[in-house]
Amino acid sequence: FYSIYSKMTKKGREFNEIYDLTAMRVLVDSVKDCYGAVGIIHSLWKPLPGRFKDLVAMPKFNMYQALHTTVIGPEGRPLEIQIRTREMHETAEYGIAAHWMYKEDGGGEATQSGTGGTQSGSGSERKRVEWLEHLVDWQREMKDPQEFAETLKVDLFEDEVFVFTPKGEVMSLNVGATPLDFAYAVHTDVGHRCVGAKVGGKVVPLHYELKSGDICEVLTSKKERGPSRDWLALAKTTRAQSKIRAWFKRERREDSESKGREMLAEALKRQGLPSQKLAGSPLLADVIREVGFKKGDDFYIALGQGKVAAKVVTTKIMQRLKQGESAVEPQAAEDLLARRETPKPTGSSTNYGIKVEGIDDVMLRLGKCCRPVPGDPILGYISLGKGITIHHEGCPNAKALMKSPERFTEVAWDADGETSFRVEIEVDGWDRTRLLEDLSRTFAENGVNILEARCTTVEPMVKNRFVVEVGDVDALKACIQRLRNVDSVFDAYRVTPAA
Repeated sequence: FYSIYSKMTKKGREFNEIYDLTAMRVLVDSVKDCYGAVGIIHSLWKPLPGRFKDLVAMPKFNMYQALHTTVIGPEGRPLEIQIRTREMHETAEYGIAAHWMYKEDGGGEATQSGTGGTQSGSGSERKRVEWLEHLVDWQREMKDPQEFAETLKVDLFEDEVFVFTPKGEVMSLNVGATPLDFAYAVHTDVGHRCVGAKVGGKVVPLHYELKSGDICEVLTSKKERGPSRDWLALAKTTRAQSKIRAWFKRERREDSESKGREMLAEALKRQGLPSQKLAGSPLLADVIREVGFKKGDDFYIALGQGKVAAKVVTTKIMQRLKQGESAVEPQAAEDLLARRETPKPTGSSTNYGIKVEGIDDVMLRLGKCCRPVPGDPILGYISLGKGITIHHEGCPNAKALMKSPERFTEVAWDADGETSFRVEIEVDGWDRTRLLEDLSRTFAENGVNILEARCTTVEPMVKNRFVVEVGDVDALKACIQRLRNVDSVFDAYRVTPAA
């Protein structure tokens, strides 16, 4: 009776609109027999329009499968009939684990390879593995076990709608799902770039409630963008909400790391200490380990979030320096570019993929002081006789040039350029055999070309400075993240000569 009450309250139905007050279940041997049984039932009793559900071809998220039909049965009363194979019945009664139990016991359709059975073989096995992969994905993104359990229960027992992609692929979503949920179900990147949607060829708002049978097309932005915080209210599925939260969490980590590096540099500067020479030194690494961190990026994030005080770190550094420890390597790596790099030729804005306001094509060059790459916030400075120089928004040289604001012009990354971009990356780690080989392989796997490299060993650590070519800031971030995961790497970060 509770299920009847639940349907009336949650779905706003009257008692006479509940058609499964009386029901029966039919168990058959194969999927083919499921559809055969439906034909026989419909020949005996008249089916109610719109009351047939094929959950065999399109199972629910929790892997429930059956054919549901409602007919006008004896005495003119509605009768719901559920038709399943024995394996489907085991799953419905005992849960997802029954799939493996049923197969191991050698029962029924799960072990048959006879005619009409589509549950046997790799098809159903693949669906079960995909289901488990979804659960693992959620569990990784939700650190709170109680939150994971609650969201899982919602997805397991919520009714579903079946929405089609323009190519005819079917996506199973919770009732009440929006085009935003559909976009994230297709791919995380599609969700992040979503700017609108079409249903049935017509533009609909992102809060539109999808219905079974809708053909949904996601409209995406060509430029890299992320979700809006308002999307958490629009998204109804666990997958979409977890992906949106993960994006903001990652953004907060990057902001905190950048803030932490700046805070430490400022604190060292106030003490009259050289921040560049201390970065990646064994002395700083020992201090970071002393305050409880194994990786440099985790330390800087904690520093930026206020969990560690910069004053405490500088005090420990000063104590070690007074005891005679050295923070300076035999030869600084900062002179790498000054020694070997040839001047960067001037190119056109089209080659760099940069749009200058009011001008279609103009000569420009990238500032060597900050080396901006696509995705960085940039400024354009009109240099006499040299076209326009592009600086990173946070470049100290650009800030110094602000005394002549009339020489700045609006610029923006417009599209994929024809030129790759040079950046410096420093990788600090504990010295070990074949570390350089692992770093080189990581660069190669990320499609990043190494132009120059310099390795300086200060026992027990090694400082690796690389000049590489990348396509945009996303490729750079992905590469740095992979480098940080290499065994023995303590820290990896982008370097600018003016930093």
